[in-house]
Amino acid sequence: DQMVQEFAVARVTVRQAVQMLADDGLLSSQRGRRTYVSWQPSQQVDGSNPIFSYTGSIDKETANYAINVLSKQEFEALPAQLADMGEPSGRYMRIRKIDSENGLPYVVSDNYVALATYKRIPANAEKKIKLVRLVRDHAHAPIIAGKERITVVVLNYEDAAHLQAPIGSAAARIQRVFLTADGKIAYVGQLLYRADRFSVDR
Repeated sequence: DQMVQEFAVARVTVRQAVQMLADDGLLSSQRGRRTYVSWQPSQQVDGSNPIFSYTGSIDKETANYAINVLSKQEFEALPAQLADMGEPSGRYMRIRKIDSENGLPYVVSDNYVALATYKRIPANAEKKIKLVRLVRDHAHAPIIAGKERITVVVLNYEDAAHLQAPIGSAAARIQRVFLTADGKIAYVGQLLYRADRFSVDR
């Protein structure tokens, strides 16, 4: 009854939602008993060993680091919501990928690399090396500035599935941009980190 009132939905909708969460092992719901949260965080993710996102991490990769490139697509221009971070540099290659440590995904990201820079990167290097390092090392003009904006969000269904985390759990969204000396955007990324695998050390 509380959920019906709070979310202004029908009782059958609440029942179906609870059943879906129970089917996924996130809730325990049995007739005649209380419904309670049964999901427990993975033992290997305890928050004591977060993945650090800071400029020094560009050069760090462990033996257990892995990249899964989900898609690559060429774009005529940056999406409008990203174009205000600097002066666009013509065409871009969009790379959507998941980074993992010890088999556990910790970030899903959309990365836009200026096409002139992307063409200088060795073939398939983005499957082994962090994109920010590749852009820094192969930019068609030197990178002289960078910015990051960090916000807190909750995971939707697709991103939660990619990160193997509960839907609606907290995440850190980072918008990162690298600018060349002439103010053009060489790289802009939208990264979504699991909250339990993220901290900042600058």
